[in-house]
Amino acid sequence: MKTEELSKFLEERPFILWQKDEEGNFLFKHEQYDKENEKLKVTPKALEMITAGELEKALVGGRNVDHITRITGYFSKVSGWNKGKRGELSDRYRGSI
Repeated sequence: MKTEELSKFLEERPFILWQKDEEGNFLFKHEQYDKENEKLKVTPKALEMITAGELEKALVGGRNVDHITRITGYFSKVSGWNKGKRGELSDRYRGSI
């Protein structure tokens, strides 16, 4: 990935924070998924060899899964629910017949 590609990639994804360390390596952090001190370290040489899609895949790491539930015949994304509705979902009891 060239510098222009990286700039565009980061510009389109403001939730990905980055910085360079003293050795010139890039440190990336996904605001939504990574914990406070969790960062992905990529050397400049490795960055040249990967695509934007591969970098995003490494940053997200399969954590962008949306929970979908079915209520009275309709499917709904849980990510669109308010705090109270998500609380009701966690309080539900699943019984077996």
